[in-house]
Amino acid sequence: MKQIEQWTSKAASRRRALKLLGGAAAAAAYGSRLDPVAAADKDPIKIGLSAAFSGPNAAAGEALKRGAELAIEEINGTGGVLDRPLAVVTRDNEHKLDRGVAQTRELIEREGCVAMLGSQGSFIGLAVIDTIHELQVPWFALAVGGAKIIENGRKPNYMFRVATNDREVAKFLVSYGQKAGGKNFGILNEDTGWGVPAIDDLKAALKARNLEPVSTDKMKVGDADFTAQMLRAKNADADTILTYANVVEVANALRAGNKIGYKPKLIAAWALANQTFPSLAGPLAEGVMVMQTFTFVNNSRPKAVALLKRFTARYDVKDPTEISFPSFVGNSYDATHMIALAMRKAGSTEGPKVHAALESLGAYDGLIKTYTDPFSGDHHEALGPDDYEMTVWKGTRLELIS
Repeated sequence: MKQIEQWTSKAASRRRALKLLGGAAAAAAYGSRLDPVAAADKDPIKIGLSAAFSGPNAAAGEALKRGAELAIEEINGTGGVLDRPLAVVTRDNEHKLDRGVAQTRELIEREGCVAMLGSQGSFIGLAVIDTIHELQVPWFALAVGGAKIIENGRKPNYMFRVATNDREVAKFLVSYGQKAGGKNFGILNEDTGWGVPAIDDLKAALKARNLEPVSTDKMKVGDADFTAQMLRAKNADADTILTYANVVEVANALRAGNKIGYKPKLIAAWALANQTFPSLAGPLAEGVMVMQTFTFVNNSRPKAVALLKRFTARYDVKDPTEISFPSFVGNSYDATHMIALAMRKAGSTEGPKVHAALESLGAYDGLIKTYTDPFSGDHHEALGPDDYEMTVWKGTRLELIS
């Protein structure tokens, strides 16, 4: 899939007015709010997005794209960046490592993308580190939480994150599980580069509270029967299951548990914030809890209210609880604005200069929160545990737990 999205105004009369005033003088007067029409006449500054737009992870990829689209629409509405419009260039990596790595290089070298919005799949995030540092272009983790993506030992480090960190998510899930009455915790993660490292994160989070998992199991992606795993959890008296897994495998696990009369509380990382989950799991999805970094539900922040209005109009969504992966929309939206701010601060699209500007960005009033120096030379995590929220499935609605 290859798409370039650009938004520009057609107000030719305004262009003529600016010419009469004198283009250079007008641009100086506007500062960073340059004329949208003048910017549209120039080649776009491209931001790349390699993500899964097909298969079971397609909804997550679409959420990332929508967040970027909505941010770019705003940025281009005020004249773009450096008197040029922004555009997002997408590729479908099908959630495959080789495609994700190849597309990252292709988007930078052939398409000329000056920054990359990161894919789903921590295994892809880890695999692109060498390419990103060779090409010196910032890469933003928006849907992956692997700690080593950011903690990669590079200096300078071109990997940034506006998303969750799996190590911190594990602490959040365990803490919430205890608050929800959990006593005996089981771990059931998918057998991938995301799920397997998170097993150790969950064990460490439990140990910090003087707990041990009563059962620990993995689910191979693509398998349909997880009766053995659920039976082991049942026999170990696990009243709460902690999981890093996607919707298909979790739905199959819940069905397996139901067949043996086992219905524990289930508390999950972000992946179950997918509108396909209740359709796959049916009534078994009821009460499943999913952590988020952002939701439109009960969100009174002015930016969230305004963006929800634009989102529902643009994508024909009626209810905020129907938005798949709202965290990914928020993460992508804020990251795209940060990239634009960094290019303005740097006065350039060159990777090293944008990188330096990101590490001294200053304040940004974002969608998720107001950021103050979100990145520095030794810290590339824009979000932390205080920014995490818990949601719960009620029928087909993913609602915020107050």
